[in-house]
Amino acid sequence: MAPSMKVQSTSGHHVRIGFVVWARIWSAVFAVVFIGVTALTICLWVTDPEYTETTPVSDLSFFALGAIIGLGFVNQLRTPELNIAGVQQAVIGILSLGVAGLIGDRIEPLVGSLLFLLAATVLLALHPSRRDFFKLSGRVSAPLGALSVLAAVPSFWYAAKMLALAADAGPSCFLGECAHGDRFAEMAAAAIAIVLVGLLAALRTQGSRIAVWSAGAAAVVIGAASIALPDAPGAIGQAWGALAVTWGVLLVTAGEWQARQRSAFDGGQ
Repeated sequence: MAPSMKVQSTSGHHVRIGFVVWARIWSAVFAVVFIGVTALTICLWVTDPEYTETTPVSDLSFFALGAIIGLGFVNQLRTPELNIAGVQQAVIGILSLGVAGLIGDRIEPLVGSLLFLLAATVLLALHPSRRDFFKLSGRVSAPLGALSVLAAVPSFWYAAKMLALAADAGPSCFLGECAHGDRFAEMAAAAIAIVLVGLLAALRTQGSRIAVWSAGAAAVVIGAASIALPDAPGAIGQAWGALAVTWGVLLVTAGEWQARQRSAFDGGQ
């Protein structure tokens, strides 16, 4: 092996190690932020009758958004070359949070999104398939696209409503001190992200199965929470909650059916 090839191989190995370490660190950070905070606030809601800053509906919406972002990072821990869609969906979730924070005039979601975007940028810079980030497959899924477009109007209407509540929710601050208003912005971000990640799944970029499951599961979580607590602030009600659950199940079913059809087709080649 020529010396130049050895240098390139060593450099590539170090980049790969840096990528894996960075993905692991931020996967752990997202687990603490989104799972830990959600568990804490739900416990406060259950144990403290005077706690009204958040409800399980808003908390689970926050968790659903975090799952979209965090799973995109976790998805890179195994064969990242085949999972660029994970990075794409993480960026979609982060940008949705940033836009919601900006429009809803909530500083913590906005600053959080900027920090997460920096982490995603570094992850992408180290990614072995970074050149595929803006590449489309050319094989759009009609069922997944139709489901995502169908959900767009009610989801964006709901997001606009939540952003109006966020802007009118009083002062904005850091470290959960203004969680009531921040949650409205995060609920709007979750609604936006679910639709956009569904569209990402329809574009069928490399590893888009994670996008199918993330969008579908997030819709089911938010819908089920609204069915259980239809009168909670930000809940979409039982009827819309049932539709959200149905939509999530249909999205995953359609995505899995297409994945199996493709596997059967490839296996027959």
